[in-house]
Amino acid sequence: MDSTQQQLQVVGTSWLSRGVASPGNLLLLLATFVLFPIIGRWMHAFAFGSIPLNGQQHTRALVRFFLFVMAFEWVWFFIAWAGIRRFGKVTFAQLVGGNWNRASRCFLDLGIALGVLVVSLALGTLMQEFLGRFESSPAPLSSMVPQNVLEAAAFLAAALTAGFVEEFVFRGYLQSQLTAFTGSVTVGSILQILLFVQGHYFQGLLRLIPVAVFGLIFTSLALWRKSLRPGMIAHGLGDGFGPIMFFLRLL
Repeated sequence: MDSTQQQLQVVGTSWLSRGVASPGNLLLLLATFVLFPIIGRWMHAFAFGSIPLNGQQHTRALVRFFLFVMAFEWVWFFIAWAGIRRFGKVTFAQLVGGNWNRASRCFLDLGIALGVLVVSLALGTLMQEFLGRFESSPAPLSSMVPQNVLEAAAFLAAALTAGFVEEFVFRGYLQSQLTAFTGSVTVGSILQILLFVQGHYFQGLLRLIPVAVFGLIFTSLALWRKSLRPGMIAHGLGDGFGPIMFFLRLL
């Protein structure tokens, strides 16, 4: 995203020339966001929350959910990647930003990512405790706690996918597109975060509050560092904290 900020000042005067991909490519991506919950309900991908833990039925339902999410997320990635590649204004490397050609830069991004991870986990724990007081039934997230190796492996794969794909699609592609189309980093950020939040509705309305907070944190991080790398690391490890701890307990 280092050179993207300059390109977002809009090349030419036509609205169609703005952004890092065509308006049609953006509309295609947004259409898949609409299809995500529709197809998810049709495939019963979100049914894991109503199935008791510690059973093969729950494992099948949870693994099906993770596979469904990963399939959609890679579709989002390839739509965004194909869009920027065809439009030709920015490369994949430029959109991701950052540069690890020196060890110091790599360690700096890793250190920032770990710091953000610690803050995110602390905030997540506090918000979970607070929001839990207002929920009449257990949050769907409680049904995602891995009970066996298969669930943990599927969860970890989905978490690492989310860390990479969601940061690229939301903090990279959509942030750049919406900033260019609106002419405002603030408006573009708000719209991008709202799109990020709507994709997590299956967690329950109250749980969308932490999603919005994390969306704001990762957006601020990407804009500050002009790179998606620290956010990708922190996001992937944060989402995967549960299955990582599961595997560590097996050692």
